[in-house]
Amino acid sequence: MAKKTKGLKGRHRVEPTIQRPIKYRNYQYLFLIVCEDEQTERIYFGSFASIIPENTLFLRSVGTGLDPKRVVERTIVEREKLKNESRKEVDESWAVFDKDDADENERKIRRFEEAFSIADEEGINLAYTNEAFELWLLLHLTAVPPRPPLPRHEIYQRLEAEISRRPGFEDFRYNHRETEAVDILDKIRRLGDENAAVRRAEALLAAQAGIPPIQANPSTCVHLLVKSLREKIDFYSWQPD
Repeated sequence: MAKKTKGLKGRHRVEPTIQRPIKYRNYQYLFLIVCEDEQTERIYFGSFASIIPENTLFLRSVGTGLDPKRVVERTIVEREKLKNESRKEVDESWAVFDKDDADENERKIRRFEEAFSIADEEGINLAYTNEAFELWLLLHLTAVPPRPPLPRHEIYQRLEAEISRRPGFEDFRYNHRETEAVDILDKIRRLGDENAAVRRAEALLAAQAGIPPIQANPSTCVHLLVKSLREKIDFYSWQPD
């Protein structure tokens, strides 16, 4: 985005933003995340870049607005793009998507299942959630029982309730379509516990063992991606005594 600066006579002139080329040769590990959502998921994963030591792990987080199958297909495209740009193999690729209404009809069910088969063939890791990514955010604040199924609107309601019961946040209201992604993510960062979220997600996934992902409501695999990313960051952050 262009940046405005004040001139000597009080006028504003536009200074072009200089986009420096990425020196991929300085990076030891390439980590790609392609998300269904163009805002919340992309911003959430992209925020990890701020804690990655310089010139170690290169993280790219892409938002798409696509359905599960097309997210996986886009991951293949983005992986090839990053490979060509860097002239290196991409070390780790993840596709992030939700079940949402994938069980609405036979066509959507088929496309959801095809996302898994394509990912398996292409060596792409999956971080899916049944039903919505906000389940992962909710797990930062409270445990969720594996039964009964938890519809999206109830996840949103519980997320609002958990935040608004915290001192100083009583007036918080969550609207999936209107609440800014940075707002809800900031509150989760301030009020939530990522380690607890991982444990709770693991418990949910264990309780849904043997159940097809499209039926395993509620469950999420986002913690697998977060754990992998954290492990790489910890590795590159380690300094010998």
